[in-house]
Amino acid sequence: MSPRSPRTLRRCLPVALLGAAALVLPASAAAKATVATEAAACPDLPTTQAFARYGDTADYALAPGGDFEGSLAGWTLSNAHLAGQNESVGILPGGSHSIALGNSFFASGPSTVTSPWFCVDPNHPYFRYMLKPNGPVGVLATFVRYKNAAGQVIQSQITSKISPNLYTGKWTASQLNPLAVDLSIDGQQPSQVQLVFVSPGSVLGAGYYIDNILVDPYRRG
Repeated sequence: MSPRSPRTLRRCLPVALLGAAALVLPASAAAKATVATEAAACPDLPTTQAFARYGDTADYALAPGGDFEGSLAGWTLSNAHLAGQNESVGILPGGSHSIALGNSFFASGPSTVTSPWFCVDPNHPYFRYMLKPNGPVGVLATFVRYKNAAGQVIQSQITSKISPNLYTGKWTASQLNPLAVDLSIDGQQPSQVQLVFVSPGSVLGAGYYIDNILVDPYRRG
């Protein structure tokens, strides 16, 4: 499906369509079903074509606190810290911080950064972010943690397409990572998810820097 055209004003996320079932319901029942569906949808968020310079003209919404500016409420950092450098490509205006995964090569255990729980439904199929390798490290592992229909917490690893780096790299965009398309979301109902980033340390301190984590609410397939 071709990407949607850019919009500079606040854009509402579409609610799930009722489909053919609405055609056979009485008018009053269909109206009630529509209200229930809208109530179940994830909150509306402003979007931007953040990755257009990489040939990806889809619209993206910022994950909660995903630019690491201001409060980090809900984020959990282990062997990681807020860094005083922003991604240098500038996919979002302004900004002066990122997250460094790994405080020291000799730190106990890998570096882990976990996002707050946030709402995802079938209208949020993918996410992308900016990253920068920092010396001889392995691949950056990414996980999606979500709650299934039974309320159980499931963690699914996203296969990384990032090759190991022997030298300090440059800021670049991640691959298109599956989100709702890879989760067992109950029909059209929203689910709560967390994004988890894991990296070993580096002889230079941080193994990776990450910044500007965004969710794509429109792309399909």
